[in-house]
Amino acid sequence: MSGIKRRAVTQAQKLFRRQEILSGARCHFEAVGYERFSMRQLASQLGIVKGTLYLYFPTKEAIVLALYSRALEDWSQVVKTTLADALTEDDFVQFFYDSAMADPILVPILVRLEHVIEHNISIALLIDSKRHFKACLNAIADEAALALDLPITQARELIITLGILLSGATLSDQGPSLIAESLPEDVREFLNSLSSKKIFITNGRRILAGIRCQS
Repeated sequence: MSGIKRRAVTQAQKLFRRQEILSGARCHFEAVGYERFSMRQLASQLGIVKGTLYLYFPTKEAIVLALYSRALEDWSQVVKTTLADALTEDDFVQFFYDSAMADPILVPILVRLEHVIEHNISIALLIDSKRHFKACLNAIADEAALALDLPITQARELIITLGILLSGATLSDQGPSLIAESLPEDVREFLNSLSSKKIFITNGRRILAGIRCQS
């Protein structure tokens, strides 16, 4: 990280500096999560003063949103690559969930996006973010239409609805982990029925079947 201490002057240097900051921010987020994410600690880890961060990102939420945008791009590319081949409906829903959960920052940011992060960014940044989000989802939907043999309008409806379901379902995982606890069998079965994976897979298949009936 020693190179980051030098002042960025040219546009190329500023772009490179921004990427360095985002790389460090991702490592920091993975280590501490959203609530404990600190601009001061990030600056210290990067070996720069906190004011330098604010030259590139005006708020903590702005830098987390940038991390989300990058993670969303990476995830959409993974999905599009996999959807190059035809999938069964069950495999598609399973893959949608598993691939999103594979990134340690994508879903943790997603579940805080509309309730916290988007309330603390500028309108201009919010508009850019929504457009980027829409573009990524549409790109996925274009591939899903081919892989699932769906009209494009139904495919886009499917991807948007599954994204909303993913955000809602994963809220059930936000409570304390009780995996190592000794629990009565009826309580453990009830908790298992509330897992995000079970909720998403079950309802994702219903959503896909319902949209299929419209085509």
